[in-house]
Amino acid sequence: MLFLRYARFACAAALVSTTIAGATVALVTAGASTALSQEPAQQLDEALKARMKAEKDARRDCKVLICDIAHNKKADGDDVACSVVKTWTKTELKEKILKGRLDWPWSHAQCKADIKLPRKLLAQFLSGADVEAKIPKHAVDCTLDRQDGSDKYSVSFAIEPTVQFSGGKAVKASLNWSDIEGTAVAKGAVWSAAKLDNNLGILEGAVVESINDFFDKKCKAEEAAQ
Repeated sequence: MLFLRYARFACAAALVSTTIAGATVALVTAGASTALSQEPAQQLDEALKARMKAEKDARRDCKVLICDIAHNKKADGDDVACSVVKTWTKTELKEKILKGRLDWPWSHAQCKADIKLPRKLLAQFLSGADVEAKIPKHAVDCTLDRQDGSDKYSVSFAIEPTVQFSGGKAVKASLNWSDIEGTAVAKGAVWSAAKLDNNLGILEGAVVESINDFFDKKCKAEEAAQ
């Protein structure tokens, strides 16, 4: 149970870099819908709301660029390079990531990643051909707020995703975790989850679902907003 609990957090943290990058999943999440609609307004102070809005606005250009390259198969040009930051509220983590099935022992979480995606590779994702995408290694840094407001926990890790596309959809994925560091309690939880995922692929389904959701619903939402 403990492994599954924190495996889901590890998946959430990975979403920051892969969902936004469109490389794997759960990579941020970013691309995720705003958490402000998920959390009761009285539970979010003005500073947190402002921080989350600024993060979302800053992610938009990266998301639009990735969607444009993939959907329009624009292989010519510079590679994608973006710095991505995403905060999840406690309610979003419990209800959207854990889906109410398990407890979340901390408060809000914020993760950061520098996204680098080869343009030619990204342009092949939705081509309909069978493509094995080996995404460059990405480092992710997270801080976890504690319930009592005391010092935050920190954890960092790297993922080097491999995603297989067929018929314009992701069908298989692995995150390939490494370089896990941080506060002892957070490091231990993520290390256990990462080892389990590397050996058994327990997060594969979530990664595949998140990638497809990003390139479908989230890209379409950005197109409609323009």
